Amino acid sequence: MEAIREIQTIENGEVHLQLPKQFWGQKVEIIVLALPQLDTPSPVQKKSLRGALKHYANPELMAKEQDAWQEAASEKHEHG
Repeated sequence: MEAIREIQTIENGEVHLQLPKQFWGQKVEIIVLALPQLDTPSPVQKKSLRGALKHYANPELMAKEQDAWQEAASEKHEHG
């Protein structure tokens, strides 16, 4: 099923749609929903979690982070 979504401002109680040919001669369902009105567009504040967990950081372990994956993989797959 193909759908077309179009947002229009209603003027004089009329809606105008130009439909593609594949809709011509077909029965269609038309649903009209009012969009919520935004009084004043507020600027979107971008939130960041950067540094939110730094109080959990262990400086002694930070030096080991570079090789952590390689060490974990070698421990898991060691034979012996």
